[in-house]
Amino acid sequence: MTLGDRIRSARETLKLTQEELGARCGTTKQTIFKYETGVVTNIPLDRLALLADELGVSPAYLLGWDESAPALPKKLAALAEPFGALNDDGQDKVAGYTADLVSSGKYARAEPETPVVVPFPKAKRRRDGFVEFKVYDQPAAAGLGNYIDAPDFTLEQYPAALAPEGAEFGVRVSGDSMEPDVPNGCTVFVRPTPAVEPGDLGIFVYDGQAYCKKLIADRAARRAKLRSLNPRYADIVVEDETRLRTLGKVLGHYPA
Repeated sequence: MTLGDRIRSARETLKLTQEELGARCGTTKQTIFKYETGVVTNIPLDRLALLADELGVSPAYLLGWDESAPALPKKLAALAEPFGALNDDGQDKVAGYTADLVSSGKYARAEPETPVVVPFPKAKRRRDGFVEFKVYDQPAAAGLGNYIDAPDFTLEQYPAALAPEGAEFGVRVSGDSMEPDVPNGCTVFVRPTPAVEPGDLGIFVYDGQAYCKKLIADRAARRAKLRSLNPRYADIVVEDETRLRTLGKVLGHYPA
């Protein structure tokens, strides 16, 4: 089974429509359709974790790392044994009472709020052969696709020949954890994206802290890691994928 097959199977088990699942996950029916049909396979880790939670399965199951049958949501699983102890009349009464609760509308699950998102910045290509980028001193400032407020930035110009195609903003790197490939004090050029492939360099926010790191998929441990290129630094193990957010993929840096 593919990732999309597992999402569809778990959704149909819960008798949810694509629109209902999308609403629970803060997205659209069209997005769920793309996930299930394989049009989109690189699902952001935070969205994947939310999907798994709503479907009553683990992210590892959706990714195919865990072949165990999907579990029911905890509250529903807790009802299975006492429900099975009832006779037909008792089970019919439970089903009828559940239908009454749903039809009353008083106990319906609240629709997820749509967060306010600060738009990703765009590089400005000038006629004099330079590209103008917004350069952020702190990658975690997260106005880049983050909520509420945009961080402080400076406008800087770089020769167009040195600016990678697709880069839309810059981030100042502080520290030697990515040396020698990414020097301390350089500016990395970033393409905004909600996810990167394992092995790519990216700008990530985890537990409120920002990092320029390489994304590693530890399939044996069934978790992601953020890896420094400098071997003196240990991997950052992503214990909770719902707290990891990707701001963009690093395409290069200046000075090169």
